[in-house]
Amino acid sequence: MWKMLKLRLRTLVLVAVLVPLVGWVARRLAERTEQRHEGPTTTSRVLRGVDATARKARSFV
Repeated sequence: MWKMLKLRLRTLVLVAVLVPLVGWVARRLAERTEQRHEGPTTTSRVLRGVDATARKARSFV
């Protein structure tokens, strides 16, 4: 099936699946980090940034 799809369509499908998944994982990791350390940390801020970027990317797709 993958061979029949064009490269752009395959890329679009992968991005449509991977971008929300990466955002969800980053958000969950940020929440767990903040719970452990009782507040925002540098790591959780970076993960929140990844989640925000993933949300912006989803709006383009």
